[in-house]
Amino acid sequence: MEAEDIAKAGDRAPDPGSSNDGRPESVQAHFPHGGQSPGPDALWEVLEGKFLEHKQEVFRTPDECRKSLLSLLPLFLKAWEHSVGIICFPSIQMLAEDVSHQLAQDIQKALAGKPAEQARAVAGQLLQWKGDVDQGGYLLLKSAYVLTGTDSETLGRVAESGLPALLLQCLYLFFVFPSEKDEILESNLQVQRMFVQMLLNICSESQGLEGLVSGTELQSLLIATTCLREHSCCFWKEPTFCVLRAISKTQNLSIIQYLQAMDCVKISLQNLSKLADTFPAPDVSEAVGLILGFVKDSYPISSALLLEFENGEGYPLLLKVLLRYDGLSQSEVDPHLEELFRLVMWLTTCGRSELKVFDSITYPQREGFKFHHEASGATVKNLQAFQVLQNVFLKANDLHLCSQVLSVIRTLWNWNARNFFLLEWTLQPISQFVELLHLKPAPVQMQFFQLLEALVFELYYVPHEILRKVQRLIKESPESPCTLVALQSIHKITGGDPLFTDIFRDSGLLGLLLAQLRKRAKIMRKSGNTEFIPGVQDPERELTCLMLRTVAMLLEGSVRNAAVLKDHGMVPFIKIFLDDQCYRGASLSILEQLSVINAEEYMSTVVGALCSSTQGEMQLKLDLLKSLIRILETPKGHAAFRVSSGFNGLLSLLSDLEGSLQEPPLQMWRLVSPSETLDLVFHTLCAMSAALHLDPVNSDFFQRNGLFEKLAEDICLLGCFGVLEEEGALLPSWVDTKPRPFADLQSAAFSSTSPLPSRIRTCLQILSFLDSMASSTLHLWCDLSESPRAGLEPVMDAQKREAGSSPKSSFQRWADLEERTEDGDAAILHPGMVCIMVRLLPRVYHEDHPQLSMEIQHSLAGHLQALVKSEKNRQVMCEAGMLSTLMTACHKALVTSSHPLHLSLIRIFEKLASQAITPDVLRQFLSLGIPPPVPAAMKILSSSGVHGGGPGYSGSAAAALGTVEGPTDAGPAVSQALKPSAATLQAVLSLISMTSPRNLQPQRAALAPSFVEFDMSMEGYGCLFIPTLSTVMGTSTEYSVSGGIGTGAARPFPPPGGLTFSCWFLICRHGVAPGGHPLRFLTLVRHLARTEQPFICLSISLCPDDFSLVVSTEEKEFQPLDAMEPEDVAEPSAGRQLQIRCGQLLACGQWHHLAVVVTKEMKRNCTVSTYLDGQIIGSAKMLYIQALPGPFLSMDPSSFVDVYGYIATPRVWKQKSSLIWRLGPAYLFEEAISVETLEVINKLGPRYCGSFQAVYAQGEDSDDEALALVAEERVSFGLHVASSSITSVADIRHTYNEVDSRLIAKEE
Repeated sequence: MEAEDIAKAGDRAPDPGSSNDGRPESVQAHFPHGGQSPGPDALWEVLEGKFLEHKQEVFRTPDECRKSLLSLLPLFLKAWEHSVGIICFPSIQMLAEDVSHQLAQDIQKALAGKPAEQARAVAGQLLQWKGDVDQGGYLLLKSAYVLTGTDSETLGRVAESGLPALLLQCLYLFFVFPSEKDEILESNLQVQRMFVQMLLNICSESQGLEGLVSGTELQSLLIATTCLREHSCCFWKEPTFCVLRAISKTQNLSIIQYLQAMDCVKISLQNLSKLADTFPAPDVSEAVGLILGFVKDSYPISSALLLEFENGEGYPLLLKVLLRYDGLSQSEVDPHLEELFRLVMWLTTCGRSELKVFDSITYPQREGFKFHHEASGATVKNLQAFQVLQNVFLKANDLHLCSQVLSVIRTLWNWNARNFFLLEWTLQPISQFVELLHLKPAPVQMQFFQLLEALVFELYYVPHEILRKVQRLIKESPESPCTLVALQSIHKITGGDPLFTDIFRDSGLLGLLLAQLRKRAKIMRKSGNTEFIPGVQDPERELTCLMLRTVAMLLEGSVRNAAVLKDHGMVPFIKIFLDDQCYRGASLSILEQLSVINAEEYMSTVVGALCSSTQGEMQLKLDLLKSLIRILETPKGHAAFRVSSGFNGLLSLLSDLEGSLQEPPLQMWRLVSPSETLDLVFHTLCAMSAALHLDPVNSDFFQRNGLFEKLAEDICLLGCFGVLEEEGALLPSWVDTKPRPFADLQSAAFSSTSPLPSRIRTCLQILSFLDSMASSTLHLWCDLSESPRAGLEPVMDAQKREAGSSPKSSFQRWADLEERTEDGDAAILHPGMVCIMVRLLPRVYHEDHPQLSMEIQHSLAGHLQALVKSEKNRQVMCEAGMLSTLMTACHKALVTSSHPLHLSLIRIFEKLASQAITPDVLRQFLSLGIPPPVPAAMKILSSSGVHGGGPGYSGSAAAALGTVEGPTDAGPAVSQALKPSAATLQAVLSLISMTSPRNLQPQRAALAPSFVEFDMSMEGYGCLFIPTLSTVMGTSTEYSVSGGIGTGAARPFPPPGGLTFSCWFLICRHGVAPGGHPLRFLTLVRHLARTEQPFICLSISLCPDDFSLVVSTEEKEFQPLDAMEPEDVAEPSAGRQLQIRCGQLLACGQWHHLAVVVTKEMKRNCTVSTYLDGQIIGSAKMLYIQALPGPFLSMDPSSFVDVYGYIATPRVWKQKSSLIWRLGPAYLFEEAISVETLEVINKLGPRYCGSFQAVYAQGEDSDDEALALVAEERVSFGLHVASSSITSVADIRHTYNEVDSRLIAKEE
């Protein structure tokens, strides 16, 4: 019973004798009968008068005085009740003195000379309510209760009477000697509450406390609580403890001195030590908690009681009492036990000085760890007290005991992180707990490892010694349930910081786990794979899975750990775990980490598992494919995939699905749902798309080995596509209505509520896969819940918003010009996939739905026509042989004018043929529907090849495209074929369309030059790398360090007479973002041997902000954009940069000629002149390129300087932008050429292909001798697409020397 509860219960509680009928006659005589009850003020006035009369009257005997006083008390209590506890009585202190003295006299008289048990009965009779019998004791008790709750002065008068000691004596009697019969007092809670509250009120004042320690009553009562008498009164136990706790909390020095003088703590500890083993644990812990409460409350004033507690063997008693709970069956924690743990936790912080420990931190530690020597909170100073907790955990196995100990430790850490180090470096509690942890209950084990995780994640501390003991626990009891909990914690800790991958490798944990996994893999191989039953717990399986996950976590991002696993020869054993779905995820993760050091081994493992998997192991195939897609995101994975026959493995996976999607499926596929099969097809194509993504080597391999054709065959054999139409078959019916867009059909195919037939849906989904593969985006969408094309829409919308968000200014004209270009369509990266779609076009047919089939074919043809709209797409499609594929796969539609697809396919053919067409394909097209031509016609056709005049190809470049498939016979003529006259007309119309310009802009009416296009919207970079422009060698440098492909002496740099840069360029689309991607025409870089940093010495670029041409000879560090300081870009050195605005002279979509002439003058000066389309646009004097790169003024005689260059944006300056521009012929001359020569170069135009060594004068007779515009030795380089070729690494090594190969390798 707490003091607050007693106070609430005592106030305004009903008085058993306060009814109207029970009002004494002395009270009633002063008020008329039948009138209203008097107010409180009137009552207090009457009481004041009566009390003054009582004080003035002279009594002959004490009994008369007592009787007179008792006659006033009912009126006093009545006035108090009517005043709601507010006393307005001037003589209250005198009344308190009289009442307390009278009550003290009555108690003394009742107790005098009587034995304890009889005295207890008499005291109870005195204070209880007795109805109509004499109730003087009750009135005195209640009045004293009211008076002690007023003010301190009144309470002091009560204390002076000696009443506090007598009340304490009565409390002792009530507690120690229970009543033999059921008396009214013990059933009357009101009397008990008033009695206890009066004592609590007395304890609240120092004068009252002095009265409590005036005798031996407090000692007797305190010792009585620790004697644990069997027959003590349970009714008075709680009030007794409540009063003693209130005395303890007063923190009064006189109380402390009293308890010390009377040896209360010592005697109590002796009593408890004797009885601790016999009495119930809750009773003993409550008594010990009471004694410790006195010790705790007195400690801020004096440590005397604590010293007495320690000298009285208090700590062994605590341990004995706490261990009494071990083995007790408790549904919940005993509140006395919790209080005792709180007191012990407080004891750990009691001490005169801080503990002195030696700093023994073991490194490495986590980033952010700090060991604070200063105390920022309560710290442990009492190791004896903590040893009690430590021994409880070591000796007990009870859940509640061990859990409470760990909770106390966690609280100490929360108080001050330093407490962990103070304890661990002295008593090593956590380290000792690990050794016995496997004997503790499972919840305790989990709580312990939560403590361990708190050390790592909250204190940022790595407890190396504790982790080693945890590792020993895992090693010594691998089958224990505790090992599972320990590994779960290790797994979580490992994932928190990469540092632990090294720590657990060096400690041997990785090797230990690998040894355990090897053992378990051997058991699996011998016994076979046990079937996993969901919902059934299997500790062995769970532990194995956790080991695999932990190993996978240890390998993540750690090449050294992957090497350890490989050195242990674990790859064959990890493969065993792949067969079990429970282990597969972690096993694949391990193999994926191994791919970092040996991608070929990973690929051979996964591809081999795919090829060896059985028909029913669909989930295994899907998991392997998903893992394969993740690894194919890395560059190493692409090469390893190709070397490991990955493409053949995926194609064999598709070929194994033959007939799985037909209706009905083949017998062998009856148990597999079509959705599972389609999901497998989807992930197979995703893996193929990921392997081809931005990898020209894999793309070339796929095409050279005829894998596009093999993929088309395997898709046709799935069963959802129909057979190829025969030439003599009837034409399908088609109502000439506008078909739905192909994108809408795709969305409908992926909708869960699609009304399309299942086979048609499957065909559309596969066509959508191929469409996404053509743009190299399928691998980004590994979910069949939506169309893969949906992923492209946000990107395209963002690009449109970017294009429309440019501020309205003079630069807005770029957007207008951009709208007239044809480069806004989706780029085709893998044209072979489009060829497969062409092959599948006539096979999209369902016998039961001919009209829908034709609508889909018509929609697909329109989509293909849109794909070849842009010039870039037409170029790559021609290179892939789409014209030949059209002639082969869609022969019937091309030859039959009434076919629904005829016009669409003719348009596609004409668009592609306008770009480039080979003679054999043209011959096939012209002979469509015509009987075998006469030999003369054949002779004419074979002697002339038609080459496209579309932009991007010169005649020689177009002729170099070649064919993918050989000539195909036209086949026999049919009744629906074109008549010769109609065929001739169609051929003439198509030839006109093929050879007509695709754009009516004047500047595009003429044939465009060959060019290289740089699209910064794809990857944000792309450049032409010139490995060696010059090698400046010292006097003693070996000649072998010189780069270049020529012979003779090395070129000097910078050129002593100046230099000239000339190029043709066309801007397709400019970047619109502020501070966007510049158009970099030329960047020359130098690097001094045996130094780290290369430097830019010359740069020519077009700034996108104000369309100004910038020429700079300033030496700048060649470094990534994020490492460049803004001030370096904004503030060039004086005399080092020329900036000329030329935005008004540039037109989007038009070829321009740029020339920058640098004329060397005296000393370090030069004149820089810039020309655009033959007209000078700016000139200025500048500082010439300095002799050595960067800050170097001299170089070692054995050293050398490499000079190399970039045209456009290298990878280190990667920055995505909407900029697209084209480069025609480009030249660098080692002399400042004249204005006349520039005019000739400008007149030659962008289609000129040569080195200006044999140039005929314009408009003159061609028989005149050709002139050389520039000396041959002055041509540093000349770039033209006509001389381009595709090379391999072996070709580069064979063509270029060691120096150039080294420089080229840095760019890869």
